[in-house]
Amino acid sequence: MSKRLKRSAGWARVAAVAAPLVAIVALVAGAPAMLAALGRPSGQGLASGYDHLIDAIAQRQWLAVRYDSNGEPQIALRDGPVGDDRRLRAFVNASYLRTDLQDPTLWRLSDDGRWVEGIDPYAHHIDRPFSGGGAWDGPILFRGGPAPGLRLQPMGDPSPAPIPLEPQGADAAACDILMPTRRVGASGPRRALSICLKDGDAPPHAVGSVILIGDQAVVRVQTPTILEIRVGARDVRPRANGDVTLTPLPQGETLTLRTGQSVLRLRLDGGAADIARSERSGARTYFPALQPLAQPLERVMAGRPPTPLRLSLDARLQQAAQGALSAGAATVRAGLSPRETNQEAGDAFKAAVTVMDTTSGQVLAVASWPLAETDLTAAQRRTRRGRNLVAQNHNFERLPVGSMAKAPFSLAILDADPALATLKMQGGATGRIRTVLGMDLGKGGFDNHGLDVVDFPTFLEQSNNRYALALMMLAYRAPGAPLQPVRVQPSPVETWSLEGRSRTDTPPLPVFGEATAPGPFGWVLRPPPGRGPAWPDRLARLFDIDAGQGGGCHYDVAVWRGLTGAAPSCASPLAGASPERERLGFDAIASFRNDYLMAGLGGSRSTWSAIKMAEVYSRIVTGRQVRARFTPTASPPTVDLPMRSPHMRATVLDGLSRVVKSGTAAWLGREFAGMGYGPEVALFAKTGTMKVAGEVPSEPGAVLLAQLALSDCGLRWDAETGGLKFGFVAPRNQAEAAWQILDLKETRCRVRVAGRRDLAQQAAAEMQRFACAYRNCRPADFEPEPDGRVVSLPLRTAEPPLLDGHAIAVVAVRQADGRPVRGLTIVVNLQDKRQAESPALAIAASILRSPAAHAWIAGGGA
Repeated sequence: MSKRLKRSAGWARVAAVAAPLVAIVALVAGAPAMLAALGRPSGQGLASGYDHLIDAIAQRQWLAVRYDSNGEPQIALRDGPVGDDRRLRAFVNASYLRTDLQDPTLWRLSDDGRWVEGIDPYAHHIDRPFSGGGAWDGPILFRGGPAPGLRLQPMGDPSPAPIPLEPQGADAAACDILMPTRRVGASGPRRALSICLKDGDAPPHAVGSVILIGDQAVVRVQTPTILEIRVGARDVRPRANGDVTLTPLPQGETLTLRTGQSVLRLRLDGGAADIARSERSGARTYFPALQPLAQPLERVMAGRPPTPLRLSLDARLQQAAQGALSAGAATVRAGLSPRETNQEAGDAFKAAVTVMDTTSGQVLAVASWPLAETDLTAAQRRTRRGRNLVAQNHNFERLPVGSMAKAPFSLAILDADPALATLKMQGGATGRIRTVLGMDLGKGGFDNHGLDVVDFPTFLEQSNNRYALALMMLAYRAPGAPLQPVRVQPSPVETWSLEGRSRTDTPPLPVFGEATAPGPFGWVLRPPPGRGPAWPDRLARLFDIDAGQGGGCHYDVAVWRGLTGAAPSCASPLAGASPERERLGFDAIASFRNDYLMAGLGGSRSTWSAIKMAEVYSRIVTGRQVRARFTPTASPPTVDLPMRSPHMRATVLDGLSRVVKSGTAAWLGREFAGMGYGPEVALFAKTGTMKVAGEVPSEPGAVLLAQLALSDCGLRWDAETGGLKFGFVAPRNQAEAAWQILDLKETRCRVRVAGRRDLAQQAAAEMQRFACAYRNCRPADFEPEPDGRVVSLPLRTAEPPLLDGHAIAVVAVRQADGRPVRGLTIVVNLQDKRQAESPALAIAASILRSPAAHAWIAGGGA
């Protein structure tokens, strides 16, 4: 080959490797002009060009998903010609993709977790990448001034007064905390508190202290002691005389002191005085649970002067809500019996509290739990789903709400068809019900709380599901349509009445006209499946929600109107601090039971954010078009709800007021009566219980065996014995199979198994599951290679456990001349209640009992 040909071939190789890098450089260089052409300033936005390119790579299946022994996904280039392509590897090294492959939380996976669908479009917000400016470092403030800071809160009912912890506070006294008498005493703010133990007739002696170092609380224990001292679940006592332990006490964590039957728990509340501020070191400090809210704001404000930004959140209400939620979550976790559930003892779960000004829609508090990784179990800290519990504020997520959805649905139904307010029927028995008004609703039935004759207010008061199902069924009728032939009910015949007329027929619902009999899961709509009832249109107009399949913005960025002058766009970083929009799907009903009736009971597609649910109940109580917002406003809205039948709202309010008098929240009503509110403050509420999918059980042994097969570690099918083996000899039992796994060489199969005996035993048990155990049999779940190698094993689909959630929406409003003047709307949503009776009610009562709630409703809130 001539020198010219050699030189040409060399340049061709260089060009091939450099082409992707040149494309990236060209994209970056042309980005300002491109953004300007799109009408977006070059200082902020999404890395959309990169996202589209990565999505194209994912759609071509050039990326592979593998799972480690903990079940965590690992993203990498696919093996073979794709992964070995030098040009693709050059692009990986020259772009975001190099680091993105190390972070599985950035990727969108298929429902079965086997394929990469693309990258999170918000993975790479660009903050002033071309102008060279820095990030915005101004303070984000509460509406009425800073929060009071750290405080140690003794836990009890009623809660004792908290002890403020301040750097300028007094020194520790002789015995601020005395056990076993559980005495806690401190006058004024402290920078240290002593912990003492009185053992028998001997005088009390100090065993430790809580001290404030900077803005961090630390538990100091100076001697081994019979007094058990725990921070969270960790015993922090020294092991030998002369040792001293220093253990940080995180915000929201509990300090437990126990000796014999005497137990005292103290929780560290508060924290940063502002929502967000910059320290002298340049680091940003955030108020507990509010970092997910503050960081998108900082991206939006990039390039602006660091002037203070004040939001509608109230510091005192935020602390009261967060403290009540943390205490409620602790109660739920303490009531768990591991033998009665598939969940690990103490597993964290999603929990949210929204507090809103009833008349103006200003969001005053968004408490979320869990707060820190210390709230998670060890198993949850190893999984992406577990870590996401801490990284998100759950008030912005759509969550199941249960029967809380009955009030807005009922108001929309009555507004569309007022005659349905006269419906009376039998409430049915307690337990599972399948037949309503002569209609078979399908296999499985529905849960029900038994009652005698039920009218509309009683239905809301007792949350009767049978009445709710009948109301949803009758709401499908066309009120102005001509009468159809009477359909006789099958035996036993049920009597019901509408508009004062007693009836025993099955309602002539046009939706059933084309199906002669129900299927195994109830009536299935025959064409066209998109046909739906009329009342969801009223639902959309009354509450500004998407009652269909959804379109446009996925997040309600309008909660930030007035922040920067212009209305935020859907692509704004503010979407990361905005509630998800509802997608109820009433325009695409295929299954009458699953898509329609279940939604009416607060299941199926009926998921709502806590912020939206607070807005909805504020509208029901005030009759005005209240809109949620995080920016302060001076006056409440004056526009009434666009109702066709305004008098129907009074019927719904009657039911909501009965809920706290003699219904499902009667305990809260009794507590409220003793809180010192005057007769001008009215209370309305609606509770909800829901089934929530919990954590999918972990199968690390199955994951490891699948990895060993995929990595070609010598896994083979032995036709003589009808089982799996590593090497030449089939294992005779599970112990031999475990030894074969432990003997595998990491250099060959790229999976580390040496020394992991427990995991090897689990994988060996999985090998036994695939065995058919007789000569020349064939496996049912996979197909070996012709030479006997096994390179792919299916992972079993594990069903997540169903958890019982608990929720409540409460409105306490001060009225004058029959019109609401000022009030609080509180929405509590716990996605697991376990053995606790009514934890959401206790959290709402704690907030209403707080001085901050009294001050706000009385008009003294800032």
